[in-house]
This record gives sequence, structure tokens and C-alpha cells, in this order.
Amino acid sequence: MDDENLVRVLRALADKSRFRMVQEIAAAGELSCGQVGERFDLAQPTVSHHLKILADAGLLLVRREGQHGIASVNHGLLDEAVGLLPRRLRSRPRTPRARRRTSLAERSST
Repeated sequence: MDDENLVRVLRALADKSRFRMVQEIAAAGELSCGQVGERFDLAQPTVSHHLKILADAGLLLVRREGQHGIASVNHGLLDEAVGLLPRRLRSRPRTPRARRRTSLAERSST
């Protein structure tokens, strides 16, 4: 998993509603999108939006059963992301820093 995908996973989990959705789905094994919605005090479009973000990040596997989407947690991806964090957050060789932006006040005083 590259850094871009790792960040996508972490961003998806950074929202507390999405984090709880992953917890609920993991605890149940799998849930239909409607069952997820029943567990949250959120409008159905909001639940769908959150589930889409989680699925796009690869955290949820969604299979179709007729007109229903059945979601389960992609434990392999989740385990990989969690395993990568310690290695990716260790110090790395420095790369050239981006130039510091100066404020208008700093520019006008020179």
C-alpha cells in the first residue's frame, strides 16, 4: 500500500460516524446498508455517503444481494494499514523542505 492509499484509509476512519460504522459492521460480520442506517441517527443519504467513502477507501467490501448492498469489513486492508503505520511514521531521510511562505506584513517590512 502506498502513502496515498494509506492516507485515504486514515481519512475515511477519521470521521467518528464512519469509524463507528466500521465497528458496527465488524461486530456483526456483515450488515445491509439499511441495517447500518438503523443503527445511526443520520439521514439515509448521509449514511450512504459515509458508506461510499469507506468502500472507496477499500475498508468495506460490498456485495449485491438483489437490490440490497451487504457490507463487510475488509480486514486484510485494515490489518495492512495498521501494520504500516509504525514503519511509515518513523523518521526518514530528510527531503528538501518546501519554502516557507511569508506573510504580506513580513514582505512589506523588508
